[in-house]
Amino acid sequence: MNLFRSSSSSSAGSTKSGKSSRSDTSNSSAASSASKKVKASELQFHNNTASPNSRLVTLSPEGSAIPLARARSISSASSPSKGGQVFPVVTRQSNGHSNGANGSQAAAVEPVVAEAKAAVAEPKLKPKPKAAPVESSESEESEESEESESEEDVKPPPKKQAAVQPRSGAKPPPAASAPPATNGRGRKVVAAAPALRTASPDSMESEEDDSETEESEESEESDQSEDAPPPRGGARKSDARRPAKPQRKLSHAAKLAADAMEMPVNARPRRGKPLATLTFMNSRMIEAEEICQSASDHRLYYSVGFSLIQAIKSLATFEPDDLESAIQCCKDSILIASLLRKKDHAIFESALRLAKGSTSAASIKSMTIVQRHAELVWAECTLLKAVLGIIYSGDFIAFIKEALNMRAATAVYKTLGKFVENVDAEYGGEDPNLDQDFRSGVFLGNGLIAVILSLLPSAVLKIMEVFGFNGDLEYGLSTLMKGGKWVAGAPDPGMDVSKEGIRRQVCDMILLTYHLVIASYLPVSGVDVITAGHVLHFNLDRYPNGIFFLYFAGRLHSTQTQLELAVEAFHKAVKAQREYVQLGHICYWDLGLVSIAMGNHQKGYECFNILDKESNWSKAIYAYAKGTMLYEMEGSDKTQANTIMKGVPDLMQRIAGKSIPLEKFVAKRAHKFVHQGNRLCLPGVELAYVLNCLGMTPRFVLFETHLDQVSCTLTDLLKVTDPSSYGRGDEYWDDFCLAHLLRGIILRFIAHPEAYTKPRPAKSQIPIKEADEQALVSFNEILKHATDISHDHFIVWFAHYELGRLYVAKGEKAKAQEQFELVMSGKMVGGKGKGKGKVSLQNMAVLRSNSALQTLLGKKQ
Repeated sequence: MNLFRSSSSSSAGSTKSGKSSRSDTSNSSAASSASKKVKASELQFHNNTASPNSRLVTLSPEGSAIPLARARSISSASSPSKGGQVFPVVTRQSNGHSNGANGSQAAAVEPVVAEAKAAVAEPKLKPKPKAAPVESSESEESEESEESESEEDVKPPPKKQAAVQPRSGAKPPPAASAPPATNGRGRKVVAAAPALRTASPDSMESEEDDSETEESEESEESDQSEDAPPPRGGARKSDARRPAKPQRKLSHAAKLAADAMEMPVNARPRRGKPLATLTFMNSRMIEAEEICQSASDHRLYYSVGFSLIQAIKSLATFEPDDLESAIQCCKDSILIASLLRKKDHAIFESALRLAKGSTSAASIKSMTIVQRHAELVWAECTLLKAVLGIIYSGDFIAFIKEALNMRAATAVYKTLGKFVENVDAEYGGEDPNLDQDFRSGVFLGNGLIAVILSLLPSAVLKIMEVFGFNGDLEYGLSTLMKGGKWVAGAPDPGMDVSKEGIRRQVCDMILLTYHLVIASYLPVSGVDVITAGHVLHFNLDRYPNGIFFLYFAGRLHSTQTQLELAVEAFHKAVKAQREYVQLGHICYWDLGLVSIAMGNHQKGYECFNILDKESNWSKAIYAYAKGTMLYEMEGSDKTQANTIMKGVPDLMQRIAGKSIPLEKFVAKRAHKFVHQGNRLCLPGVELAYVLNCLGMTPRFVLFETHLDQVSCTLTDLLKVTDPSSYGRGDEYWDDFCLAHLLRGIILRFIAHPEAYTKPRPAKSQIPIKEADEQALVSFNEILKHATDISHDHFIVWFAHYELGRLYVAKGEKAKAQEQFELVMSGKMVGGKGKGKGKVSLQNMAVLRSNSALQTLLGKKQ
């Protein structure tokens, strides 16, 4: 695996001994000389070599070189326009060695003489007195000479990590820092980011497949001197005037990775796949986090890995503090990437970047390998930070701001994708000069963005295209398949494991998410469960204990209506990962859906109760599901269900300044439950449909359990002779239409199960023709009494949508298209309340109708 390293000519200001490096006079004069003599520096891409003396420095106002940590302090204390200018000062390796073809790909980095002169011209700041230096080896003193002088003076508080709770017996995550300060209004102040140490990009350290080399990877030395800045996210070590605090013991894998850094650069062994990726995919989350954290403050891909782990943890906990920490980690990664990106000096090129959000493909071609990877990482972290920022802020203005950042990241991805296409076209195939790590990142970004945007309604997508967003489902899926060179229907990928890119596993997980998760919620096109099964089994063989792929195994069984096997897979996924409790919550969510589908309300209550106590994703939905399960259970305490339902409206939350549609729906249903005297019509079956559980329910459960319950309710409703005497007087037609909607849906699933399911029994219990006729009768009953509905107008929207799905199953595509377009236009009779805006779940009905219409039009073509 190629390693990113940096080398350049030696700076005239670098010292050769520890004593001279800690001398104020000599260091100041040497650094001043460096600012005048440095003419250019180079960033080179090496295979197995690196310069240990690479450092990020800044010019202080008096012209001396100081670490970035102190530069931030000086900049914050003075005017922004008068702060020190950061630029890379890189020294050449002592042996001057470069490896083969990679050495020829070096590119000069423009010197920043103007910034140096401007910085020297600033008024001098009197340096603070230093503490006594700590004794260290001569080589360590030479390496840390530019940092150790002022590291004791400025120690910005480290960033907290996401506080994911470890299970009992699991190794705790790295210790968090002290609580951040607050301003006068009580709002938390974001802590300053820890110092960045070098400008060298990350080396993608790797390990062999055998057990002996799996436990070693290149990382920063864990036993640093007290003058060296700590890794990002960890606690700072005390300076020389205070007793050193004992370090927390590292895991075995992290210790071996740290020991590898003590070896000479040229003597380090060449290894295979990144150890952090291996440990993370095998559910060894803490070890992966420690490996990434060990060098996340100065290495590009270590920083990205650490930011990604913090983002996953924050999304798992949904705590504001954790989201804030993850956002700060992304900002640090963006800073490292920005320092390594190519600078636009031409006026035309700068204007083009401002207008389009990215440079041209020709500009990408002129970049070095390091600069291309920095461009890719910048887009990745910008996109990730934007998503976290939208969730964290909760207001519309922040949403607009982050949407602009998304546009910039999307433009970079498009440019990188165009560059890869051009290079391959010129070569006449896949150009071997582009490494797979870079390719997999470009494929992941472009494929993911295209798939997500393709799910939006066409009217919304047209508006998005004005701002530079484009959605193409076929392009997105095919691009993600390129990450592992998958071919539809092939049992194995076309790419050898030893040559795959570092983001290949993420490409596979996005494919599995589309085929096994999104396809269960929306009637999308291009679903290939067979290929998804091949992708899943390939990764399960490599990562048998990975919680992510074990979860997808459960989703595969759920998609095929094999719910008993799905339950086993979800429980195995929960047991595979005990370090972070919240990562197992997605499995408990699906276990709750399986229980609802099977009509097992007791098990459903247990799953949603766990989520209600431990998860922060959606307390309102969890509480409503608990109350519904209690209400449906025979012999349960209805008073407890009433207590739970009363609290549902108070548990709603907002994202991007808007409430979540599904939470608004359950809040209205809970309010109706209490208002109607602790009563709802078929809440369990209704929740199963809203959460898309009926589609994965076996035929025998649909026929014996759900259809029987709906038929009994309709029988009772038909006995009512005066609708005004039913309930409070305005409840009859709402319940009548809801029961008919659920009846028609169940009959459609019995007669026409999805193509990728394994029906049980294979033959429908009801003749298909009879089931179609009865489903049509139920839907027409709803449309007949649409104007009589008092509150639940969403029934009309979904009646038209389900009627269209029934016509598709019968082969009447023209009628189906008419129904889907009617839903998307919103012009159906009885679909609006009196003087009200949107009805409950209106967006869900439109989104499903759009997906069904696009699939239908694709089949017609």
